[in-house]
Parts: sequence; C-alpha cells; structure tokens
Amino acid sequence: MMKLRLTCRDVTRLVLMKPERPWTWLERDVLQMHWWACKGCTRFRRQADLLGRATGRWRQYRDE
Repeated sequence: MMKLRLTCRDVTRLVLMKPERPWTWLERDVLQMHWWACKGCTRFRRQADLLGRATGRWRQYRDE
C-alpha cells in the first residue's frame, strides 16, 4: 500500500527506480505533492533526470 506522505528517502528510491518501472498514478500524485514542498528532492529529481539523459546519450555515442 502506498503511503500518502513520503519521506525524502522514499522519494529518492522512487526517482531512482523510474527507469526500471513507471510510476503508478498514485505514486505520481504523491510525488508531486512532496516536490511542491521539498526543494531538495526537486533538485535531486532534476539531477537524476539529467544524469539519465547524459548516460543515454553516451550509450548512443558509444554504440555508433
């Protein structure tokens, strides 16, 4: 069962798991509420997204 209030540790775990499985609608909504209140987790999410895109581009470059 999904908690309606996430800790920063919970948010970090979900952000890092995103490439492996998509979030449910409930997870996405609860994450949005957490990001609205927590700027540190918002920055972490953006950094994780940037790192994921950079890694994807590096893999594409490597495979060419």
